[in-house]
Amino acid sequence: MESTYDVFASADVPAIWPGFFAAPKQKSPKHVEVTGSQAGEQAKRCILVVEDHDDTLRSMKILLTRLGYEVLSAENMTDALRISEEQHFDILLSDIGLPDGTGLELLRRLRAKRNIKALALSGFGMDEDIERSYEAGFADHLTKPVSIDRLQAAISQLEAEND
Repeated sequence: MESTYDVFASADVPAIWPGFFAAPKQKSPKHVEVTGSQAGEQAKRCILVVEDHDDTLRSMKILLTRLGYEVLSAENMTDALRISEEQHFDILLSDIGLPDGTGLELLRRLRAKRNIKALALSGFGMDEDIERSYEAGFADHLTKPVSIDRLQAAISQLEAEND
């Protein structure tokens, strides 16, 4: 059985995504002066992905990087809390089931220090699971496996809320 990571790293990408996986085209450097609000818009948004499944974490990192985000990653709640103390990120994308706690608890602890935009990512998609995510403060609950379109829509909605 092929892992998700192998699919993304493969040179034979699905025909429906050729532009997504194509190597970036080299362009001659242009000097563009960016000022004021344009500077904030052009800055890369940073997403902290918290996921204990290696293949899913690698896939999310590759996918989000290709979508233009800076990506930080953690495999558990302890590492995510440490990263939150050391680095800035704009959005939390967290699995709910973590080896040393839950994404619900992680969001509660992060929000005790600062307001953070957050999306839940879980293999559990029952109505009760989704409701718990919303009650904890997640803006959306994405059930694995999540499609690229669904992920992009959820992130775009989060970004639009404060813009």
